[in-house]
Parts: sequence; C-alpha cells; structure tokens
Amino acid sequence: MVLWIVIAAVVITLVSALAFTGWRLRAAFAIHEEEAGTQQAAKETLGKLRELAGRVAQQVDEHSHKVEEISDELASLDKPDEQDVLLTVNKLIDVNEHMKQQLQAAEDRLKSQARQIESHAVEARTDPLTQVANRRALEDELRRGVDDYQQRGRPLSVMIIDVDHFKKFNDTHGHQAGDEILRSVARVLRQSTAESNLVARYGGEEFAIVFPGSTFGAAREIAEKARLAIASARFRYEGRELRVTASAGLAELMIGETDVSLVKRADEALYASKHAGRNCAHFNDGFANHAVKLESTRAPTTPAKTGKPVVGDEWLYEPAAEEIAEDDPAAQVSSRPAFFDCMIERLSILKKLPKTKLSLLLVQLDGLERIRTEHGVSAGSIAVRVAAQIFKANLRDLDQISRLEDNTFSLLLPGIQGTDALAIAQRIQSAVARYPLPKRAGVTRVSVAIGVAEASNSDDLQAVLRRARKALDNALLHPAQRLAGLSAQDVTIKLPTATDE
Repeated sequence: MVLWIVIAAVVITLVSALAFTGWRLRAAFAIHEEEAGTQQAAKETLGKLRELAGRVAQQVDEHSHKVEEISDELASLDKPDEQDVLLTVNKLIDVNEHMKQQLQAAEDRLKSQARQIESHAVEARTDPLTQVANRRALEDELRRGVDDYQQRGRPLSVMIIDVDHFKKFNDTHGHQAGDEILRSVARVLRQSTAESNLVARYGGEEFAIVFPGSTFGAAREIAEKARLAIASARFRYEGRELRVTASAGLAELMIGETDVSLVKRADEALYASKHAGRNCAHFNDGFANHAVKLESTRAPTTPAKTGKPVVGDEWLYEPAAEEIAEDDPAAQVSSRPAFFDCMIERLSILKKLPKTKLSLLLVQLDGLERIRTEHGVSAGSIAVRVAAQIFKANLRDLDQISRLEDNTFSLLLPGIQGTDALAIAQRIQSAVARYPLPKRAGVTRVSVAIGVAEASNSDDLQAVLRRARKALDNALLHPAQRLAGLSAQDVTIKLPTATDE
C-alpha cells in the first residue's frame, strides 16, 4: 500500500511540474511575442522561441506516452510483488528525471531568448548616440501622460531643450565634438532629474524632459536647474575644454489638450527663449510665454551699496522680446512697454500743469505660484484674467491697467490724488476678495496687496516706481490690511475716518 502511495506521489509531482512549466512557457511566449511583435530585429528570436515551444510540447507528449506505457505495464500484472512495484517506481523516476533535464534546458534557452527580446525592445526605444529615450519612447510617454490626465486628473508637464548655436559649434569644432556634446548634455539632464522623469532626444540637438504627475510649478525648478547645469558644465574632448548653453520651453497639459498641442506650446516657449537672446527658459500658459526665473536668481528688492538696482528699478530693464506688444494676451491688459510710454507722457503733462494729479497703484496677486503648483497653470491663468477684469470694472476708461510682471499689475490713475487713489485701492481690494472664481480654477477666491504712490511734478518714471514699490512692500508687511500709500513727499497716506470728517 505504501508503495502505491509513492507511485501516486511521483506521478502527481511529475504532472504538476509539467503543467507549471508548460504554463510558464506559454505565458512567456505570449508576453514576449506581444512586446516584440512590432520589432523587426526580434523576428529571428521569435522564430527560435516558436521552435522551442514546439519542441517542448513534443517532449511533453513523449513523456506522457512513456508514463502511460509504464502504467499499463503495471496494470497488466495480476499479482505484482514488491520487486515489480519497485521496478516500476524506478522507471517513473528515470523518466521524470529525464524530463526535468529537458525542461531545465528549455527554460535556460527561454531565458536566453527573453534577454535577447528585451535587448531588442530597449534598443528600439533608445537613441543610439545619447543612450536616452528616443522620439518614439517620448511620444508613447506623452500619450500615457495625457491618458492619465483625462482619466485621473494627474498633471503632466514637458520641457523642450535646444543646445544653443549647435550648428556653429559643429562648424567650429567638428561633428565628432558635436556628438560628444550631445552625449554629455544627455548625461547632465539624466543626472539633474528624477528617475520618474523621462529624458529623451527629441531630434537633432533638441532634447525633451517629461514630468509625469507634475504641474508647471512643481517642475519649474527642476527643469531650470537642469538647463543651468548644462551652462555650468565643462565638457572635455581631445584635451579641449568645451562649453555650451541651452534654451528651453515648458508647458503644462491643459483641459481638453492633446499631446501634440502640449509639445507645440512647449516649442512656442522655446522659440520665445531664442528670441530673448537664448540661454534662458520660458513657459507657455496657453495665452502667452513668460520668462522662467528661480526664486534665488530674482533681482533684489532692497537697495544695495554695490551699485546694483534698488527697489522699483527691476521694471526698468529691457523687456524680453515677447513682451514688446501693445497688449498682454494672458491678462488682456497693456504690456510693460505700453505702461512706460503712458507713464512718461502723464509725467510730462504733470510737469507742464503742476496742479494736476497723478497716482500709481501696484497690485500684487497673492499666492499665484501656489495656485499654479497645486492646481495647474490653467488655474493661475484664470486667476490673472479674473483679477484684471475686476480692475477694469472698478476704473475709468482713461485709467491704464498694465501687467508689470507675472503677479504684479500697475494701475495708472490720471487726475487722482493720493487719498482718493487709496480709497479706490481699498474698493478694488474688497471686490477681488468677494468675487468667486470659476470652479475649474481649483480655488474659490484670490486676494491682492496694493501699494499706492502719488506723483509730483518733479518726479521721473524711476522715482514714481520706487515710491510705489516701497508702498507695496509696506502693504505686504501688514497681513491684516495689505494696503499702504505714500504721498508725493513720501509721507504715509491714510484714509479719512468718520471723526476726521
């Protein structure tokens, strides 16, 4: 009886092993055929894999036939003794051992074929020169990112990077040096970004970084630091130390957008960087391109003894090329250059007619960067446009609204003295706080801080801007009120109270 149990155990173990191995072969074959079916380089490997699967199936059939023969032989014995049973068990063990050796050999060949298929698949998605992802892998990653956004609302950002003046570099140093630069740039980009981000060669001297799960606000610092790392790197080639810079364009996926239009907007931002003189980055918010600046690289907001710009002067610099326009398309208000022209004209009138009045409001939109980081670039654009509309609704037609920088507007009020301008500022501040934003913005309301400056007939543009910026800084120091004003004599302006009246 014990011997029959042993026989049964051997047969069950053998059948289980065959079933499991056969399942592994079939599953592996199906998976690898799916992954490599579209790869021309893997056809030969797939042919060998099919041949292997057929051979294993034949060996399994032969083994099953042998097991049946042994079983029939045992059944034919009328009164099998202990010797007969032991002989049968030994035969089963020998057949089983032979089959295990065949299956092991087949599995070893399967692993070898799997490694070849995996190698072909990787090669098909890798740029041979730079060893980063190629255009095909980039497009697949972007499509996956768009699907994730549509199904789960997971954000997606992309940056396109172009090595500046690469053709000139090739002409000067040779194409082999150019190839080495491309390899080195790819290496710098990989080292500067997280493994979850995809670095790819977009084409020629252009690269792309895909940031799955990241809004522009979250990706901005990583992206800009990666670009700056290229400019600061030293590349050695044949004993020479070579350097290059790069321009970049960023964009975040917006509602209803495709991967194609996302890349197109990133390209538009890249060209804005090129037009601005290269070696910089811009992002596209769906309406306009804006310069990307790290917090640590922004102009100081306090006077310096080294001759550097003082408070208010940051807006007097030469504007970027995309800002030279009559209107700011993102906020649908006047641009910075238009503000300068109007301000100079109004100050000229003030000098000729000293009794006239002129006031300037600087309005800072609170938490714009946080809104972009937490809710996306489109949410930030909505907040900017709504704020601009509220400004328009509370001002006269002759007043001018301009956007000085990303989160700061100027409101120029001709004929208005300081105390009246402060009252207007308070009215605007209250209106912004009360106005609900559309649901797609992700936040219910925004707030503003306002600095008011009164101009005198002895002021120039720089003096008024400095006074207004100082007033805005004073407003930011008072979180409860967030409103402050300075007269033409740099004296604090206060709103009249009931007792004053």
